[in-house]
Amino acid sequence: MAGPPMNVPDDLRHKLQRHKQEHVLAWWDRLDDAGRRGLVEQLQAIDLDQLAQLYAQRERTYQVPDSSRIKPIAIVPANAPDNAAMRSAGEEALRRGEVAVLIVAGGQGSRLGFEHPKGMYPVGPVSRKSLFQIHAEKVLALGRRYGKQPPLLVMTSPATDVETKAFFADQRYFGLPKEEVFFFCQGTMPALDLATGKLLLESPGRLFLSPDGHGGTLTALAKSGLLERLRKRGIRHLFYFQVDN
Repeated sequence: MAGPPMNVPDDLRHKLQRHKQEHVLAWWDRLDDAGRRGLVEQLQAIDLDQLAQLYAQRERTYQVPDSSRIKPIAIVPANAPDNAAMRSAGEEALRRGEVAVLIVAGGQGSRLGFEHPKGMYPVGPVSRKSLFQIHAEKVLALGRRYGKQPPLLVMTSPATDVETKAFFADQRYFGLPKEEVFFFCQGTMPALDLATGKLLLESPGRLFLSPDGHGGTLTALAKSGLLERLRKRGIRHLFYFQVDN
């Protein structure tokens, strides 16, 4: 026998009213209990105070720094006197297993006419290898060269997570040990109406969410628990790059 229909938790209703966001409950009576639970989980995960602060700053302008302060980052040219020492330090870190490779791969290939994760795009002109395969094989080669397999961390997005994991599994992780390939999903932020600051809905029981960008990488890595796992196994360096760069 079915129980009574789920009601909006009082604390959530009060929070929405305080922030003038109670419109997201307009279709509550039309949702089944699964839809109501899903909407409540999404709403409870949102920091409405932070959203309000961000929206209040939407037109804030920041002063451009003086051009004299804008300089390229420090580099070690190939012919620099200390280049050999720098290279040696990096190679020793690889031999000690202190390096992990982090690839940011949350985007889709829509602009390429490819409705799949961008990392699956067959970019090899002759081999037809995907971006994922080319990058994974480079990481595999590093492990063979230095005797320690660097773990590969792949940041996905809600739109690419399932398909990316399935692709790696179908391709047998491109020769990498399965236990050395880790996936974590980037965070999302609710979309707001620019004119009113109101939360937008994708459907009656679902908020419209957007990925929080590459700037959310470390936050997502920490929330996934991977950052702590890497620290415990002695990883000291993350080599970060974007799947299509």
